[in-house]
Amino acid sequence: MPLAREVDAYIGRVRRPTLSVVIPALDESARLGTTLHALAGATAGRDVETIVVDDGSTDDTAAVAAANLAGLPGGSVIRLGRNRGKGAAVRAGVLASSGDAVLYMDADLATDLSALPEFLAALDSADVVSGSRTLPDAVVRNGTRDRALMARVFNLIVRMCTGVKSNDTQCGFKMLRGDIAREIFTLARCDRFAFDVEVLLLARRLGCRIVELPVTWTAVEGSSVRRGIDSARAALDVVRIATWWTPGRVRRAVAEADRRSLATER
Repeated sequence: MPLAREVDAYIGRVRRPTLSVVIPALDESARLGTTLHALAGATAGRDVETIVVDDGSTDDTAAVAAANLAGLPGGSVIRLGRNRGKGAAVRAGVLASSGDAVLYMDADLATDLSALPEFLAALDSADVVSGSRTLPDAVVRNGTRDRALMARVFNLIVRMCTGVKSNDTQCGFKMLRGDIAREIFTLARCDRFAFDVEVLLLARRLGCRIVELPVTWTAVEGSSVRRGIDSARAALDVVRIATWWTPGRVRRAVAEADRRSLATER
């Protein structure tokens, strides 16, 4: 049994929230409180675990997160000692999660939380639910032609290199079955913005059922993405991800995770 499933089996005997929400945050003290307040309202009545991962912020992001999560069951803050990248932050949060479902979302609340019920319902028949800003029913506000063009070019690179046929790999709103999420992020290696591509490629290699759902998305000022530099790096990372995660290497990585799990048991 893969390591992630062993963790799930243990956690299930203790406490398993319905949903774990992972929020990577870099210098987000100004708007994180608003985001966490909105999330609390959107998930009221559900058993939710909220994990904020401070990715080496230079402001008081961690303190703001802790203050807003105080008193909430399952609220926690993980602090990375230095800025390691969005992929590393999401990975840290997912591997610390325990929910039946795991959602990771951006701290800027770009994606409207009204999508939550539909995403949760979709997990009844899917393993991974990926938000999309390009499907016919999606709503995009304040988008620019430059951003849309870059997204189309990046998507073409992803399709050519990986075979992942996603309309929008980079939407920062994805929900996975908890066991699948923890298995994928146990294997994942990409620390920066192309990590979403790695997640979808690994899910595909593991035989997961992936569905895309439209979201309402608003471009928010203050993004930490430096479009030219980070887009080029992300494209290069896509090539690296595609080269690394061959079907054979995925099988070997899963087998190695199984061996580590058995060794830990002994």
